[in-house]
Formats: sequence, C-alpha cells, structure tokens
Amino acid sequence: MANIIDYVRASKDSFEERPLNRVDSLVFSWIAYMRIPEEVEAARTREGVTIAELIDPAGVLGLVAPMHDPEQSEELLRAAAASPRFADARIVYALNKESKEQEQQFAAMTFVLPTGEAYVGYRGTDNTLIGWKEDFNMAFAKSVPAQVSAQAYLALIAEQLEGPLFVGGHSKGGNLAVYAVQMSEADVRDRVARCFSHDGPGFTSETTSNPAWAGDEDLIDKTVPEESIIGLVFERTGKGFTIVKSTHPGLMQHSPFSWVVDGFDFDVESSITYDAYTINKRLNDWLKRMEIADRERFIEVLYKLVQASGEVTFSGLKESLTDGSLPLMLKRLSDMNDADRSFFVDCVADLVATMLIGPAPSKPETPQEKLADANEKMDDITARFNDKMNKWEKYLGQD
Repeated sequence: MANIIDYVRASKDSFEERPLNRVDSLVFSWIAYMRIPEEVEAARTREGVTIAELIDPAGVLGLVAPMHDPEQSEELLRAAAASPRFADARIVYALNKESKEQEQQFAAMTFVLPTGEAYVGYRGTDNTLIGWKEDFNMAFAKSVPAQVSAQAYLALIAEQLEGPLFVGGHSKGGNLAVYAVQMSEADVRDRVARCFSHDGPGFTSETTSNPAWAGDEDLIDKTVPEESIIGLVFERTGKGFTIVKSTHPGLMQHSPFSWVVDGFDFDVESSITYDAYTINKRLNDWLKRMEIADRERFIEVLYKLVQASGEVTFSGLKESLTDGSLPLMLKRLSDMNDADRSFFVDCVADLVATMLIGPAPSKPETPQEKLADANEKMDDITARFNDKMNKWEKYLGQD
C-alpha cells in the first residue's frame, strides 16, 4: 500500500496542473519538522531556498536527525528534492523558538509554490521535554505560548506575502494551525484557502469560548488515522474529520508514513475503530471530570517527577527509565508533601480505572450487579487485548 513517500515519487505534475490537496499538506507538514542549519540564512528570509537547493543528497542526516523516524524522513526529503512537484517550492521565513522559562516549543516555515500560493507549515512536538510539557499545558490553559506565536507568525506571513494561504501541521502542528486561523483577524483569515490538521489534538471549551475564536469550521480539513488517540483528545468523535486507513496498529498510527494513499487522496475509512472510540471517550471523560485547577496541578506534579530524571529529551527519558531514572522519579514522589503525593496517586489510579473499565457508575450497584459488571468488562478487556496482540504480531512480522 502506498504512503506519502510513494506519493511524492509518483507526483510528476505541478501545482499549476493539480491544486494542492491534503496529501500534499501532510508532506509539507512533515518537512516542517526538519531542522534547517543556522548557516542557511536564506531560509529565514523572504528570498528563501528551494527544497532541491536545501536538501543536499550528501548532507540529509543533519536535517533529519532530530525528526521522528529519521530513516523514512530522509527518504521523504530525498524524494521531495527530486520531485517535479515539490523541488521548486521555496522555504521562507523559517522560525524556531524554544524557551524553558515560557515553556514554549514553536517552529514554523512557509513554502512558496510556483503558483504564488503559500503553505504555512507548523512543526509538531519535537523531542524536547519542554515541547511535551507545553502540549500537556493545553489541557488547562486557554492558550499556550506556541499557539500565540502561531497566530503572530500567520499574521507576519500574510503581511509579507501575497496570494492565497494554506495553513497546516501534523500533531501539535495541526493544533497550532487551527488555532492560528481561528484566532486571526478577519482580513488574515480571508486569505486562507484551507487549514489542515493531521491528527492534531482539539481544544478545550475554555479555548473555543474565547470571543475572538472565529469558529469557522468550513476552513478546517482534519484527518485522523482509524485508531487515532492524539488527534481525538478534546475532539468530537464521529464528526468533523476524515478517517484515514493506516498500516500500523494503535498509537503507531500517529506516524504519517503509516497513512495509506490512494491516488491523489488518502484511503478513507467510514469510522474510527471501537478501541479508538472507547479510549478517547474514556480519556476525554476523565479530563472533563477534572476541574481546570486540578488538571494544572496534576501536570505540574507529573513534570516535577520527570525533571527528577535529569533528562531533557523524551527519547532520553524513555531510554533511561531502565537505567536509573525511574527510582529517581519515585524518590521525588515520596519526598513530596502528603497533599501533592496523595492527589497525584489518586489521579493516576482514577485514570487507570477509567481507561480499563470506564467511569464509575452514577448510581450504587448491588454486590451481584458489581460482580456481573466486572465479569462482563473483564471479558471485553480480554477480547480486545487478544485482538490488539494479533495486530501487533502482524505489524512486527512485516519486517
């Protein structure tokens, strides 16, 4: 089954011949994860640098090293540099901002097409723990610094460039794209031809209730894989997005290289899977039950535990958990005051229980009803676990 790399290799027609679509958007969204070297100053100016000029076949490693899935990212960049469709797109006004003090991780670049149109691409979450912390902050903050920067960046591009604007991103980048468009002034928003969110998380009611929020859903083209988790956080399930077939199981579907392309579009499914629906409903129910202040408190305690590891990247944290970080984190938890420790443990226990068996019943149950309900839920968990294991076995056996 074809993916975005195959799509880029097969695309011989120009954007004049075939207008930009959502598969093109996912390609640009992933290229936006690329780290442009400091010495390539043109990429940060109006002059720009084409994808073909930037991607030197001998020096791709430095561009993709920080990216998720660097091997396939390298294939994609090489294919784009050789593609009649993508090679001449100019990267302009590339921007990267990171701040531990502001808890901000933001990056964007704009691709100017030969048609005069421009695609504003926002980078998703990178490998830094600050980036992940900012993602979690979205659960309680009306806006996070990266969202404010995204809106300001779109206003800058609209001021500096003429012609229609496409806006998009993958994961957090999709969230930033939607936020930037919905919070922009009308004269900027009127320039936007389409806004793409590829498995980007949604927004809390506190964010969307902002009087400045345009609520223009007609501009938004949201795509999620069939077992989406990240893209359905704070999102309605079943409405407002297109479901894409994926070759990977579970959370691995967040990778754009797993999304199946059929011709000039994605291979579309009619609905998300039962597992995706159940997981997201339970996660969103758990979040909605928590007061805003409690969400913030939970995330702050969690981040203190993570900081105890001494790691600054997510990959470093994962690798070090078995080499000593976990005991450090548990010690930090044990050293906390009783109130914070008890609050955090209770929240985690409630989350685990909610994800495994659903929210607590609204009315008391008899002992017999509790036992019957527990048996039924355990049978359901066992069946879904076996089904999931079969999917993973097929996935791991592909190589």
